[in-house]
Amino acid sequence: MQSGPNNSGDDSGEEGIFAEINVTPLTDVFLVLLIIFMLVASSMVEAERAVATAKGIVSERAMEIQTPKGSGESALVPKDIVISILPDGTVFLEEQQLAVSQLAPKLVELKAQNPGGARVVIRGDQKAEYQLIMEVISQARMAGLTDVALASRAR
Repeated sequence: MQSGPNNSGDDSGEEGIFAEINVTPLTDVFLVLLIIFMLVASSMVEAERAVATAKGIVSERAMEIQTPKGSGESALVPKDIVISILPDGTVFLEEQQLAVSQLAPKLVELKAQNPGGARVVIRGDQKAEYQLIMEVISQARMAGLTDVALASRAR
């Protein structure tokens, strides 16, 4: 015979204190936290984009470039010249927005600053026009930069 705290010894079929954990409220808390983290993360990206735009600086995460998948294993180095092409055709040299026709003179200046030879890395969005990417490559070659690489995501 088991007796619980309120059981005075009579055998009425009660088995005493039975402790159980209800996980439903815990699951609710986790789902609410997940939603909060998702909202905060997206608002942080939006805030970073707004600050970068206000300063005239466009960071990689703010541009949201989806490079195509590839098998390249080379990483960026500080002396690389990065040209980004957004899906709408906007071209950025490092963090400065330029027209394609203005690209060659700027690349000549950057080449003069790096006498050891710099590599041009083109981060083109997978939805960018192929013709535009070819024009950017042509501008880099006109500036005397023959080491041109296309950035890609890992497969």
